[in-house]
Amino acid sequence: MFDKASPAGLSDDQLAERVVGYASQIAAMTAQFLDLLVEFDKRGAWNGEGIRSCAHWLSWRTGLSIRAAQEHLRIAHALVALPKLHTAFAHGRLSYSKVRALTRVATPGREQELLNVALSATAAQVEHLVSTIKHVDRRDDETTRRADSTARWRWNDDGTLSVTMRLRPVDGARFLAGVVRSEYERTRTSTDPDLPSDITHGTPPGTTPAKADLWRHVPSNIAEAVVAMADTAATVIDMPEFAPGAEIVIHTDADNAEKDPHLDSGPALFDIDVDEAACGGSTRTVTHPTGTRDVVMSWGRKRRLPTRAMGRILFERDRGCRHPGCGRTRHLHAHHVRYWRHGGTTDTDNLILLCSTHHRALHSGEFAITPRGHQQFTFHRADGSLIETAPSTRSPGGWQPDSTIAPDAVVPVGGGRLNLGYTTEVLYAAWEWRTAQRAQSTAA
Repeated sequence: MFDKASPAGLSDDQLAERVVGYASQIAAMTAQFLDLLVEFDKRGAWNGEGIRSCAHWLSWRTGLSIRAAQEHLRIAHALVALPKLHTAFAHGRLSYSKVRALTRVATPGREQELLNVALSATAAQVEHLVSTIKHVDRRDDETTRRADSTARWRWNDDGTLSVTMRLRPVDGARFLAGVVRSEYERTRTSTDPDLPSDITHGTPPGTTPAKADLWRHVPSNIAEAVVAMADTAATVIDMPEFAPGAEIVIHTDADNAEKDPHLDSGPALFDIDVDEAACGGSTRTVTHPTGTRDVVMSWGRKRRLPTRAMGRILFERDRGCRHPGCGRTRHLHAHHVRYWRHGGTTDTDNLILLCSTHHRALHSGEFAITPRGHQQFTFHRADGSLIETAPSTRSPGGWQPDSTIAPDAVVPVGGGRLNLGYTTEVLYAAWEWRTAQRAQSTAA
């Protein structure tokens, strides 16, 4: 089966045998891959210059899309607590598609029954079953208690801002919908297959155009998406020239450059924060004479991004965040490679587009950018080594198939039509019985 024979010279039966056999090996190897991946993530071995997450590293180094990388990580971490599903996956008995679906609803108390069903069902049937279980779980968890929406904010001693919110269900759904939209805008790239476009273009007459799937899951850490929401509001909502609280105001000392600048009615700032705000946001600098915070020497003009025409030129050139492996096309900052406060000029030889995440990482010293002239730039690690745009990949040499994997391991056992209602009823009855047995054992 693994003799590397030319497919053209194989019979139909031999082709079928090899397709199923290789699929079983792929499932087993994917399980091994996820084992390595979860350990890699736990150790934080992906940390590096401008790398924002393990998914980002995986996308950069292996060529996966960021969405596929995030899904691989979710499954890898879920399987840690699901040994039965993990074992079946590692032996090639469950395909990646089945495991991906099962890990959305599986728990240690549920996995045996879900495994029994999955071994004799198609991937489509498993997806349908999981969708039904998620619906039942949501219905059973519904609450009729209605509370008012509240939100509080305060500056912390370390200079960070804390926001605490308790929102009614619909208000919470609106907030999360905004987060998802902002995360989509913030992270999508020019190669994203979901990039909105004229989807009716090229559609044959009399046929229905395909709909672009724009769904994005709510990120576990919503901080950057919330900041993106704030950036969007600051961009699309017109405000009066004088609007306290509606712009970033930074106070500085006229005669003492070593004295920390600070936000209006807020904490002190590091120089990297001031530089980042000057590059990417709408800021106004208020200068005070030495020894007083009451008298204002000058109320500076608002500092914005380069002109609209310059912004178009930069986007046409960079097409998104220029950090290797990123490519985000929304919430971009025009960064002065030679800082503005150090005499950097606002022209295409000194400006480069960075997303908010990599802009902050740059100002934090995680990596550096070197201008090469004629609008060319290179990215470097803290030790000065070059960050490659796309590291090369190659297949491992000397691979041998796992002889313990049955040639037809991935093929469902039995199969046939799935009675969804009966299956769901039996599953929940089994889970309720086990819960009751566990409660009795604990009481005894």
